[in-house]
Amino acid sequence: MSHPVELHSLTKTYGERTVVDRVSFHVGQGEIVGFLGPNGAGKTTTLRMIAGYLAPTSGQVTVAGHDVISSPTESAAAVGYAPERPALYESFDVLGYLHFVARAKRVRRADTASQLDRVVSACRLEAVARSEVYKLSKGYRQRLGLAQALLGQPEVLLLDEPTSGLDPGQISETREVIRSFGHDHSVLLSTHILPEVTLLCDRIAILHHGQLLAIDSPAGLATAVGRANRVELQVAACELSDLKERLFDVSGVIRVDVDDRQDPYTVNCAVDSSGNVEAAIARVVTSDWDLLGLRRHDPSLEDVFLHYVEGAA
Repeated sequence: MSHPVELHSLTKTYGERTVVDRVSFHVGQGEIVGFLGPNGAGKTTTLRMIAGYLAPTSGQVTVAGHDVISSPTESAAAVGYAPERPALYESFDVLGYLHFVARAKRVRRADTASQLDRVVSACRLEAVARSEVYKLSKGYRQRLGLAQALLGQPEVLLLDEPTSGLDPGQISETREVIRSFGHDHSVLLSTHILPEVTLLCDRIAILHHGQLLAIDSPAGLATAVGRANRVELQVAACELSDLKERLFDVSGVIRVDVDDRQDPYTVNCAVDSSGNVEAAIARVVTSDWDLLGLRRHDPSLEDVFLHYVEGAA
């Protein structure tokens, strides 16, 4: 089955320095994939190769079934690319700039007005449609960069750090814009902001030093780092050896650690990803002891990210 974006052993080197190292993954139809990694991980270089801005040293990229190297015109027509700092012509007003981009992308004249209306509405630019580009705030400039990427109805959207430098209100608005058109396009979203991928993405690809360390749904990645799942208990004074023995008998409990410095005791149970394990723990404890509190801690994306990055290091 062909996917809108497919990477096969994609590699980019500059002299002896390898920036992207044999990266392989795909982006499905209507899927938002988050490209997560620290600055310098190779995210922007990968996006530029997919967009056709850079030629790979080796490996293959196909976009909408077209090889980026052998069929650059066809693959470019299927891509909408919003770099971190969009190239905006300051002397245009917003509609004038978008009209210029539509002509550059060879949008049919008969379709231009409807496409401009669509992207202005999708990116919530109505309030500044007649404003000169140089007067726009950073948030509106980012939205205008998204709007130009949407023109031409590309099958694939490549968004490089789309919320970089925005204030919290602008970040929230930009996320809503991305989410609103994510179902109609295949989106590859580059970021180093952990909450970004959690809130927006169907799958997360973790890149570090040019290497793809993992790719899965947020839940799938969390399950793979199951050591970070734990259930925290507050239990009134009891015989700790008996409590630990009973807890180890619960299916899904991997490890039991007890802080007995004060009453009530704090008990941490490392557990697998089973959805019912805390209920089983509660039944065991309350059958013989006083359970004063129970809370499940699932692994955060930060736990997952550090697990893979520290493992690679």
